[in-house]
Amino acid sequence: MFTQIITFLIIVAIIGCIMYGRRLIKTEKIDAVFGNPERSKGGTHWVVVGSSVILLTWLYYSWDIAKGFYPQSANELCQVAKVNDSLLGLKYQFPIEERELKSTSQIKQENKNLKKLQLRYKILRNSMISKKQFL
Repeated sequence: MFTQIITFLIIVAIIGCIMYGRRLIKTEKIDAVFGNPERSKGGTHWVVVGSSVILLTWLYYSWDIAKGFYPQSANELCQVAKVNDSLLGLKYQFPIEERELKSTSQIKQENKNLKKLQLRYKILRNSMISKKQFL
């Protein structure tokens, strides 16, 4: 309820300040001078517009507006995020987005490492046998 009121007030403030600024520009085209503090007083309405737009953007991207106007749909959006988090364990075990299981790829990598070790062992053993023959 609070977020709905704040959202509505922000939208009204943006529209009101833009209308006020446009009316002010029509009447005081010559009087508003940038850089001269005596002749450029005011402009608070543009600060209100900028701040309101930033706040409205923050409310939009933080799902507060969705939670305020549609509480059930916002809850469902949170549930989707929870489901994605809970699927991480299954995605690790089963190849949902990949071609093979993670354990299969791990086994293949370990088989490559074992073959390298066996080759080193054979080379070492052959070199030890050749050294014994010469002694």
